[in-house]
Amino acid sequence: MDIQKELLQIMSEYTDGRITSAKEEDVLTADFGLNSFELFDLICIIEERFELSIPDRILPTLVTVGDLVEYLEKEVNS
Repeated sequence: MDIQKELLQIMSEYTDGRITSAKEEDVLTADFGLNSFELFDLICIIEERFELSIPDRILPTLVTVGDLVEYLEKEVNS
């Protein structure tokens, strides 16, 4: 499974196609214009799609696309 490709698809669907590309260094809020509510909602969708739960203590560390991809790869492949 290509985590980054899947994540981009989720983000694109969530934003009605507004997000069409993502680099690892892109900041989830600033670079994509997501507010904190939208980011939380997006995280919930990601948790559902990948069938996992991201602990609250981890959420503040998921700042960039790369952070999220790295976390998901670790969790999905463990």
